[in-house]
Amino acid sequence: MLKKENRLTKRKEFGWVYKKGTSTFSKHITLVTVPTKLKNPKFGFSISKKVGKAFQRNLLKRRLREIIKTYLPNINKNYNYVFIAKDSINALSFESLKQEIFYILSKSDKLINE
Repeated sequence: MLKKENRLTKRKEFGWVYKKGTSTFSKHITLVTVPTKLKNPKFGFSISKKVGKAFQRNLLKRRLREIIKTYLPNINKNYNYVFIAKDSINALSFESLKQEIFYILSKSDKLINE
């Protein structure tokens, strides 16, 4: 589970990222990032009702949090991130979802090679 200090929770925080951020697109996910002065990066997940019922959306959020937790040491700490799921994301397995997250983070140059 992703720690509380690494989560965007308030509507105001999401709105700020949407308003000031830059977007990167892939087939199943849109990533919006905005620079921050905080020590810890924060992550938010936006999943529309078009994706499915509540249990499907919650399952997807849990999977995304787990994937982000594995990449956390290699992610640029100077940004806040919002992942927006497109309705075609339900067809992906966990491994495919992990590859999609890696692809979009690489495309947006937010991964640090250590």
